[in-house]
Amino acid sequence: MILAAILLAVMLLLVAWQLRGGRQFAGRFADLIGRTSRRRAIYGWAAGTAILYGWTSLMALALLGLAGSIVAIPPEFDIAAYAWGIPLLDPDAVGHFGLLLLLGASLGVVALLLMRRYGRRPPGGAYRSPAAIRERGDWAPAATLALAAGIGEELFFRLTLPLLVAIVTGSAAAGFLLSLVLFAALHRYQGWPGIVATGIAGALLTLIYLATGFLWVAMLIHVAIDLNALILRPLLFPLKPDQAAG
Repeated sequence: MILAAILLAVMLLLVAWQLRGGRQFAGRFADLIGRTSRRRAIYGWAAGTAILYGWTSLMALALLGLAGSIVAIPPEFDIAAYAWGIPLLDPDAVGHFGLLLLLGASLGVVALLLMRRYGRRPPGGAYRSPAAIRERGDWAPAATLALAAGIGEELFFRLTLPLLVAIVTGSAAAGFLLSLVLFAALHRYQGWPGIVATGIAGALLTLIYLATGFLWVAMLIHVAIDLNALILRPLLFPLKPDQAAG
């Protein structure tokens, strides 16, 4: 309990530092090693994200002897899901669920292609990530960032942080709520539309994790969302020259 409380305090201080400074640690890391190359900056952003969220989560879970929770949903979450009426899907159902997600993603790509074909832009905020691809050589760093964020942030916000809160307070609900609020708040650089969209996405990812019992499912969906934002949509709907220069 004491160790869990200490680790929780450290994680909350890291997040508070990011919120207070107004810039993500990953962005600072990118500035440090990428001042002469945009692509190096994106790789730096990915490295910072992996360190802050992924490495920190892995170390905390290892110190608590809970590394197995990465592949098996913790009892605290399983009990909470049952109490909230969220049924845990059996392995066959998880496979069917994955097929439905794949179908949905495919239909989404078709919709984007049709919008491009008829000269329409997809709905959503005007925010465009500085890591979004602008030319062919940007693909690799953008994909690396998507992987780092999808895996690291799910480890941090869907597993480690809510689990620490649940251990310390006895409430998994408090853990998921706090994680969701912080997850959305850390995306405030995208403006209010980005905060709301991120909050909704975080809530859906939490439900998917609890329903499937597999963190990798949430990770995969998160990576797909980021690949769409950093590669697919910028590729299909590039910025105008005056916008890209900013």
